[in-house]
Amino acid sequence: MSLQKKEYLSCHELLKDRLAKLVLIDESDPKEESQILKNFRKLFRIKDVKQQIVCLKEICTKVQEVSRRNESDSELELSLEILVDIYLNCSPKHTVKRLLASTFQNFRDDLKTLVSTRMVHEVTVKVTAGVKDIRDGRKTVNMIYCLMENFPLGEHCLSQVFLPGLKYLSQALEEFLAAKRCELSPVEDNEMMHHCLACIQASSKLLQKCAGSLAGRESDEQRAIQSVSIAFLNNIVVILKSENFLLDCKTSGSMCLTLLLKLNLGSKATELILDVIFHENVKNKAEPPGWMLQTSLSRDELSQLSPTSCLCLWFGILAQLDVSDLLLHNEDNKSLLLDIMLDRILDMGSRSCDTTGKLQMAKTIHMWTTRALACVRSDCCDRVVTSRLSGPGHLLQKVLKFVWTIWEDSTDVIRFTAKDIFESLIKVHKATTDVEAPEDQFLLDLSRSLLSEVSWSSKGKYGTLRILAESLKVSTLLQYNPDLAQDILNNLKEQTVACYASDLYDKLSTEHLKELSQPDDRKQWQKIWVWPVLQCMMGNSTHQRTYVIEYILPKLLKTGKDTLGCMISSLCNSSQSVTDEQLGALIMCLRRARVMGLLDHAVSKSPEFLYGVVKTELVKQALSHTDDQARLDAFALLCENHKTSEPINQSEFRLLKYFIQWNMKNQSPSFRQHMVAHIKKLFLRYKESEGALCRKLNSKNRPPGLDTTLSSYKAFGSWLFQFLLHSLYPCSAFARRTTALSVLSLMVDLLSPANAGGYVIWEEWKGCHIQTLMECLTDTFEDNKTEAYKVLRSCFSQGLYLKRMINMSESELLDIGLTLAGSNRPQDCTTGAFLLRIVLLQPSIQDFFFSAQEILTKHLSPSALTQWGDLLNGGQGLREALQKLPLQPTESSGGTVLLLWILLFYLKDQLQVARTGLFIAAATKPMYPTLHCIRYILFDVNLKKLSKSEMLLWQPLMEDLLFCCLEISDIVSPVVQNSSPEGNVPEEAIKGVESIFASEGKTGTSEDKVSASEAERCVETVTLMPEYLIVCCWRNVKEVSLLLGQLTLEAPITTPHTSDVGLLTVQQNEVIGEYFKKQLMESIHRGAFELACAGFVKQCEMLWRCNIKTLHQLPKLWLDQVMADVKNDDENNKLCATRRSAGIPFFVQTLVSSEPHSTGRPCFKWSVKELLQLALMEDTVSGTPSNSKVHALNILRALYKDSRLGEVVTPFVADGLMAAILGFQSPFWAVRNSSTLLLSTMITRIFGVKRSKDESTMSKKNCQTGRQFFHQYPSLYPFLLDQLEVATRNISDTDQLHLHPGLYPVLMILGRLFQSPLEGADTSLNLAAFIPYVIRCSSSPVLKTRIMAARALQPLVQKGQLNSVMIQLLDMIPVEPKHAKHSHVHGALIQILNMLEVILTMADEIQSMESSVSKWKDKMWLITEKNPCYMTKQAAFEVTEKVLLVMEQLSSAQTNHVTKEIISSMTEALNEEFKAGIHNKQTLCCVPGFVEYLTVITKLDLQITLRDGKSSSAADIATKVQSLLGSELYEVRLVVLDVLASIFTAHKQCKEHSDPPATCPVTMTTMSSAAIDGVMSLLPYLLERALHQEQHFECQIKVFKVLDLHPLLESKDWKDLCVRESSLQVLKQCLCLIESSRREEVNAAIIRFSRWLVRDVLQHWMDDCMETVDSWMAILRDSVGTEKITDLQLSVAMVIQHNALDLLRECQTTLGTKKMFEFWEMLTNLQQEDDPEVREVITMTLQLMGNARAVQPSLTLDYLVRSFIDVHAATKGANCLLTLISWIVSNESSSEGSERLFDKSEMNVFREDVLFYQIILKYCLALIQHGHFIASQTKHTNNSQHPEPDSPKESVASSFDQVLSQLHLVVNREENDMEMSITTLSLLESDVREVLDLIRTFMETKSPSSLTSDKGRPFMKTGAFQESLLDQYKCQVLGFIYKLLSDLTGLSKNDDQLPTCLNNLSNETENSTYPNCFVAS
Repeated sequence: MSLQKKEYLSCHELLKDRLAKLVLIDESDPKEESQILKNFRKLFRIKDVKQQIVCLKEICTKVQEVSRRNESDSELELSLEILVDIYLNCSPKHTVKRLLASTFQNFRDDLKTLVSTRMVHEVTVKVTAGVKDIRDGRKTVNMIYCLMENFPLGEHCLSQVFLPGLKYLSQALEEFLAAKRCELSPVEDNEMMHHCLACIQASSKLLQKCAGSLAGRESDEQRAIQSVSIAFLNNIVVILKSENFLLDCKTSGSMCLTLLLKLNLGSKATELILDVIFHENVKNKAEPPGWMLQTSLSRDELSQLSPTSCLCLWFGILAQLDVSDLLLHNEDNKSLLLDIMLDRILDMGSRSCDTTGKLQMAKTIHMWTTRALACVRSDCCDRVVTSRLSGPGHLLQKVLKFVWTIWEDSTDVIRFTAKDIFESLIKVHKATTDVEAPEDQFLLDLSRSLLSEVSWSSKGKYGTLRILAESLKVSTLLQYNPDLAQDILNNLKEQTVACYASDLYDKLSTEHLKELSQPDDRKQWQKIWVWPVLQCMMGNSTHQRTYVIEYILPKLLKTGKDTLGCMISSLCNSSQSVTDEQLGALIMCLRRARVMGLLDHAVSKSPEFLYGVVKTELVKQALSHTDDQARLDAFALLCENHKTSEPINQSEFRLLKYFIQWNMKNQSPSFRQHMVAHIKKLFLRYKESEGALCRKLNSKNRPPGLDTTLSSYKAFGSWLFQFLLHSLYPCSAFARRTTALSVLSLMVDLLSPANAGGYVIWEEWKGCHIQTLMECLTDTFEDNKTEAYKVLRSCFSQGLYLKRMINMSESELLDIGLTLAGSNRPQDCTTGAFLLRIVLLQPSIQDFFFSAQEILTKHLSPSALTQWGDLLNGGQGLREALQKLPLQPTESSGGTVLLLWILLFYLKDQLQVARTGLFIAAATKPMYPTLHCIRYILFDVNLKKLSKSEMLLWQPLMEDLLFCCLEISDIVSPVVQNSSPEGNVPEEAIKGVESIFASEGKTGTSEDKVSASEAERCVETVTLMPEYLIVCCWRNVKEVSLLLGQLTLEAPITTPHTSDVGLLTVQQNEVIGEYFKKQLMESIHRGAFELACAGFVKQCEMLWRCNIKTLHQLPKLWLDQVMADVKNDDENNKLCATRRSAGIPFFVQTLVSSEPHSTGRPCFKWSVKELLQLALMEDTVSGTPSNSKVHALNILRALYKDSRLGEVVTPFVADGLMAAILGFQSPFWAVRNSSTLLLSTMITRIFGVKRSKDESTMSKKNCQTGRQFFHQYPSLYPFLLDQLEVATRNISDTDQLHLHPGLYPVLMILGRLFQSPLEGADTSLNLAAFIPYVIRCSSSPVLKTRIMAARALQPLVQKGQLNSVMIQLLDMIPVEPKHAKHSHVHGALIQILNMLEVILTMADEIQSMESSVSKWKDKMWLITEKNPCYMTKQAAFEVTEKVLLVMEQLSSAQTNHVTKEIISSMTEALNEEFKAGIHNKQTLCCVPGFVEYLTVITKLDLQITLRDGKSSSAADIATKVQSLLGSELYEVRLVVLDVLASIFTAHKQCKEHSDPPATCPVTMTTMSSAAIDGVMSLLPYLLERALHQEQHFECQIKVFKVLDLHPLLESKDWKDLCVRESSLQVLKQCLCLIESSRREEVNAAIIRFSRWLVRDVLQHWMDDCMETVDSWMAILRDSVGTEKITDLQLSVAMVIQHNALDLLRECQTTLGTKKMFEFWEMLTNLQQEDDPEVREVITMTLQLMGNARAVQPSLTLDYLVRSFIDVHAATKGANCLLTLISWIVSNESSSEGSERLFDKSEMNVFREDVLFYQIILKYCLALIQHGHFIASQTKHTNNSQHPEPDSPKESVASSFDQVLSQLHLVVNREENDMEMSITTLSLLESDVREVLDLIRTFMETKSPSSLTSDKGRPFMKTGAFQESLLDQYKCQVLGFIYKLLSDLTGLSKNDDQLPTCLNNLSNETENSTYPNCFVAS
């Protein structure tokens, strides 16, 4: 608790008496009042702890002064009495208590004596008075404990009252335990256990610190101590026997028990412990003293202890017995520590399944190692003990095995304890040996095995290596593994091990640095440890970079300044340009260095350098880097500083603007969060540094340039404010809006109040800004609404109310809010809620509601209005009651109450409609929006802080609200509880239609009736779109559930039989509980019961912790009821047995997961045991499944999935897995279905979330070692073994299909286990026992079983067993085909295949495999025609391939001979197959395994042909490949095309200086020259096949991909390719293919290939090419649309990139300027697409066009338009201007989506039309600015008075500035980013006229009404409304250009034919009430 929140000191009655005495003494003295008395009076008047501490210090000082002067003894004594009383009555850990303890301890001896005497007296009074009540008892216990807490004077006092103190603690413990036995709430029960813990800890401390005072005690005292000890021991045994007591309580109690035995029995205590606790015979055993017989400390009592309690007891004994006692031997010469305790602990721990038991076992083992270390270091340790405790000894080996078992435990604290045990173990070993650590063989062997044999994915490896690094030299570890640094860094890619790996890296690098002595060694150290880090920072892995920067880089930088210098010099070599990767890494290093204070702002080499080390231009490049992290680091470099008061200079402000301007719409949420976090740091620095500067304004030593610096601060603040508000324009990207609002919210919070003389944000606000924020409340993203609301609330707190700023009255806002609160569009209700919250923030809102009758008449029915009037002025008299409430300046609940009543009446009106017919309500009055608004407004109020009078006013509201909620629930229940709620329109929902139709035309219709026409329309709407009905119903359930759940959590409860007043009664809470129970037990719609669950969770959290007995018993009562319903398998109950039991699992899950953890969760444990009992019961033979069992399985699944239960479910995991596996054997589908779901959950719970998508590859992170798995779940070992034995008993029987249901799950589990080399052999839990059964599965006739068995066998076989298992498997395959069972053979083959894969990963084992793999040559008949089975043939070919790979690594002559035989047989078999034409036998496709076999042999044959075909010619190879490509089977063609594609891709990567993929079996480097020539010569055939022959779409895609990758296309001209057709003819045929194809993927592949054709067509241009190219361009234009697939867009981008110079610069002579500019337009469209891959290609295209460096996507669009101008403006300036304007004119915004609720059209969330328009406008202005107008000759002759336009008039110049000032998003005036490479360009009069005509023509199509905003209904906007705003802005942009050109040239000066919208545009914009941030404010 922080100091400010500590309770201040108050003056209780006892202190008042003493103060009165002090006053009397003072009055008797004629002098003035003493200073001490004054200070005491002041002390108790102050209500702030900090000030009280100052006052107390003064009192203590005065007391010491009085003592020194020997004045007023009585005053001194009374003062000390008061101080002692304050000390004793302060709560523990109170600052005052620590202050007084320190002061008393430092008093002079005479004062100490006085204090001690007083303290002894006070404590004696307290402890002899006995325990009055629980609260007083705990207070006294705390007092006793605090006296011994680092307070020697207190210990001295307690030693004088030791026996009374101990008696008191014994009595207190008795009282606490008695109170705990009563029926308490879980919270009170937990509190009572903590009382017991405090009491036991105080007792232990008293026994340890003060028991020495009893030396030579009298017999009476001895008897008294024995009496107290009896009570203590009995209570401690009770605690140990209790299941639900805190673990700490048991452990502390065990330590106290040991101390009591030592106090009473002395050295005999150990003998008693050996006898009673460990049941060991003791030499010369004495009878226990008589008083011991009165205790519960007996063998019988202790035998009842649970394993965890036993471990707690042994922990206490280990902790408190002396070393000599621990080494005491029993009758069999066994010592307690070495021979008895360790084995007992390990044995007892294996019996404990729960997490607490495992944790206690680990702690006890750790305590054992700690005490063993103490023994070794003590004098009583002899050589025998020392030798037994050495590392290789069996004792430490046992401990080491235990460490290997738990070091990968899922519980963090157990893993950390394993590391501590290992550390203690190493210390014990080192203490027993004289050998130096670097030469210690035990440590060396341990480190070697850890480095080489344990996977880096093991978390335990890092901690153990770290400990070993402290003992061994790091250089020794580097000898074993020279790449140690790189290995550790490679594992930083994984979040789960990143912190462990970084900790190890830091330790190793630091220790290695300490080992080095020579100066030159430093460079070597940097090469080993620094350079790999820099390489990681320049790598491609984002995760690895992030963790390196976060964890490792700061620690490396701390090693010395030369480390930073080394990094900078390595990354930033002045002689070479810095690459993007180096730049990113450099900025990362500088950022960390700056935060750590290693960069000095003041030191700068020149103005070009930032922070003295890096060029400003480099930082700017980093701020626009393509990598997000690099940009963020560069931004953080500018924002962060270890000294926040350091001024921000002009360069930093300029760079900050540059970054913020172009990074507002990043699509990565992580980027945005980091950016906002950095901006927060920037604002803090801005405020601090500006404040420091402002304070210097009035100082004498005022620095020069201070005003300039402060003005730059204000300019930046103003720019940022305007920029953020301008970023909130309509249709802005979501990312931009959310970033702008987050930053604006921070800006308002952190920059106010302003510094005196600094930037004042509130001076910036204008009406348009408030309006813009109000419009943000319509945002579809709720977080954006919340941020806007927060900013508006701050504005209102400054008096910027809506009425004043935008002339919006409360009436108008309330009207809109209520309209939205009744809308049937789900997105409107949140907007309505926020608007109503805004209403409550307006001034005098309570009075407004009193007079809101006119507005309410529009929304409420007459009956509701009457009730409203009665409420205010009638019987309830709400108006008068509210006016009587005391005025609260900050928060008043009056306005909230009135608004909630209005909404409640509104809800009742809608409820009346719903009663008439639910379909009408769904379409017109859906209720849930009003409930949503009530929920939002209700919980803005802190209900717990309402006064009693306010509570009484709120109670009727709560009662009515609860009634309405329950009635709504009843009305919608028929829909959500229907057996098929989705898309269903039940008859109950359309009741009353006839009565409504019948009422048409009758007079006197009810006010609540709906017109028949409206009813008919509603019926039609809901019938056509049933989603309206289901959405209405489940959203109502959602709102009711969330509202009631939050209400129960936050609303105070009226406590029965007390004066406490609350908002809800106990009965109402019970009713709410029954509502949740009904919803969860009976709802069928998943959305309904999931959201009901969200509310129920909140109620349960309150109920479990409630002190009202009736309420805290409810969860247990409900649990009993639901369990009874589940057990009662009655067909008539309403429990849903389908839909995974619907809401029943949620109900049980919520009840047990919200149960407080501190109670031990007895309800959870009971319910799981009951459910497991149901799930494990055998199915009856009757024809119906047991619903109880189905429910039990489904509920168990929910409990095992629940992350809130964490490790609490671990003890039940084994039984849960058994239930799932046994459920597979049920005869009923429902049970089997639930069992499969449970099994899936159990696998995830045990092995973690699946990391790999491929089922055949299992990530090590989803596996466990066999030892770890079976030690955690020991009962599963015999169960799985038995299940496997039963399942495989008759598995090879061919007479019948044998498919045991339990086999698949058992094999699935075994496949996730693996051997660990450190575990050793544990005969009791040996994985090898499973091997025979798994091998037996190979003979199963079921294919899936054989595959699963092969996967399961792989991890079971240890290294030493590989050869024997291989021989066993090979012997299962007959040498001849006679009597061969193909399913048996196939099973053996795939198991052999898996074994070979394992062998290939173990280089050290391959040499021992010669005897087994050589036997394969005898099985080669399997790949010949003798074998008719294609599946076994396929497996045999795969095995042959692997066998050859193994044999390559064997070098004996015998092996070489066998290898040749096998290769010869395989080649012959392949040749025979293909000669027989197997690849064209389509009739065999229906034969099982044929297609798979064919693909395998095709791939093998190709590899052999291409890799080893040295004897074949190029023509033969080409012919063979062609024949395969001509196969009738598309699978064969796909294999061939895949091989060719991989060859060409690898070739391309090699050319680009990168390694080919490891998976590529054949590359150009491994192919023969003939093979290369043969493959290259395939181009004409491939082209012919692609254009005329290939019909299968997958093959079409692949063949065009192969053509696109073909190396000859890049190296040769088309005419040299030996292709019959010209490139133009091929292009025509490609276009025909595109037109005929309906698959966009095929079209994308063809378009990508066309890039090679177009280049040749353009280079050999002829007139007849135009038509074809036109068609091609039309296809390209059509392919760049947002609705097209990414592949199409990417293909177009690659086509343009490939031919960038031809298409974008040099094709005007062939295609013409217009078509050339169309390619630029395609690029601009593609650059604005969502897909980052497409945008990346555009960035690379720009580099080809001359851009020096790739930049981020937002900036690329600007660079793209700029590049367009730079390339073409000099020669075609007018065309460029016309083209830019045509881009604006032709740009179409997305149309409004469908009216349906769930059907959403394709959206592009990256594109921003306004940004695009502003970029174009910016460059249009640049062109006009550089333009030189040339009027036509006629005009010059006829009108000599025409002004010379060469130098623009002043009005034109001001227009330029006015327009530029509005381009906030794209223009930075300080950057000169409009400077062009051109100097001037000529604009002919005809060109300008063409531009003006284009604008005029467009404007004429826009009617003025289409550009006018809909002012009637703000905040209810649709897509059409936003389109109108965009059109308005588009016209405005074009109007700017029109006006500038007109003013500049005078061409339209006298033109009266201007479109109306051009004339009225500016006026309309200024007068619009809508946010118009396009216009300068």
